[in-house]
Amino acid sequence: PRSTASESYRGIRTNIRFSSAESVPQVILITSARPQEGKTITTVNLAVTMAQADSKVIILDCDMRRPQIHKIFGIAKEHGVSNLLVGTGDAGGSIIHTRIPNLDVIPCGSIPPNPSELLGSRRMVTLLNALRKRYAHILIDAPPSTAVTDAVVLSKSVDGVILVISAGHTPREIVKNGIAQFGVVSASILGAVLNGVDMSRDGYQYQYYYYYYGEDGDRKRRKFHRKKKSKDRYGQEA
Repeated sequence: PRSTASESYRGIRTNIRFSSAESVPQVILITSARPQEGKTITTVNLAVTMAQADSKVIILDCDMRRPQIHKIFGIAKEHGVSNLLVGTGDAGGSIIHTRIPNLDVIPCGSIPPNPSELLGSRRMVTLLNALRKRYAHILIDAPPSTAVTDAVVLSKSVDGVILVISAGHTPREIVKNGIAQFGVVSASILGAVLNGVDMSRDGYQYQYYYYYYGEDGDRKRRKFHRKKKSKDRYGQEA
């Protein structure tokens, strides 16, 4: 809980909370421009962070191409979102309570032949409206936006979109294309999560805190600040 990674997710949670002057985004779609950028693990960790703030949170696995949520939580995926959208299941029976307080999950369900049509259906809107009454936050794990149209179709039914970008790996043009696709449907992009940043590389500055207990038992805080090394006129590190 005191790691820099945990603090980063708490920062994302705070940024989402203050991303709108009118109301906090309730239904958030998390995607990436291309596969293997960390969108699923970002979704899960963000959901855990929100649940730890005493908010009721649910994750919907809407990546019906390569679902991963059920593997992370060690649950079955046979009854889930796809079953609800085709009318072969009920929301109450598909919701799985995790061992993390305040955090529930609906897995992807059976893999359908037409994910885009299901995610863009009226039943999807009805499902989200029903969940809005029960949960403070609904996080949707969606497929990469440049690979298939699922995320773009689904973005019309959510309050905001977060794009996960793999630092140093994802080409800028691919990210731009992904953002442009959401712009076509006037989706609200809350921001981007830069994932997998190598903090040891030159050019990055960061600071962090750690707590320790003094002899009097009081918790104290020390601050460390690491700066990019500078070089003098002869190219030697200063």
